[in-house]
Amino acid sequence: MIDEVKVFTIGFTKKTAEEFFTRLIRAGVKRVIDIRLNNVSQLAGFAKRDCLHYFLRTIGGIDYHHRPDLAPTQQILDAFKKDKGS
Repeated sequence: MIDEVKVFTIGFTKKTAEEFFTRLIRAGVKRVIDIRLNNVSQLAGFAKRDCLHYFLRTIGGIDYHHRPDLAPTQQILDAFKKDKGS
């Protein structure tokens, strides 16, 4: 028998740390898979890789894995940003 897997998505922009972590905990998230290519940007604040790993574990008991191989390529991201601006 296969266990049920639920997939959630969440962004960190325009959210406070309190709102971000509360949403994850209330949803019952067990693991965050971070697919960002650049997860150490100064713009990320509480969501920088090492901070996020620490806060997820400490605040919510949530596992963290960085999997940039699952992210869209830089070329796809650039095209998205260009189209979004039009």
